[in-house]
Amino acid sequence: MSTITLFLALLGIASIIVLFYFLRFKASSRQTDRDNRIPWNKIFFQRERYNETKASLEKKNSPKVSEQTSGQDDADFKD
Repeated sequence: MSTITLFLALLGIASIIVLFYFLRFKASSRQTDRDNRIPWNKIFFQRERYNETKASLEKKNSPKVSEQTSGQDDADFKD
């Protein structure tokens, strides 16, 4: 086992210990019950609405099959 592997293993174990140590603490009600909190749920719903609007616009702007005549070729290639 090389020294770098041992070092990374010890670093990983120390990180997990620190993580579980800080998981014991909970935010105070002063932090969680603020008036100026970021409305994360509204941000996520806006992203979904944006994706729906974008999809509908792409569908609206895409060329329809009925608009293209079947007698015309898309391109003329020379041999």
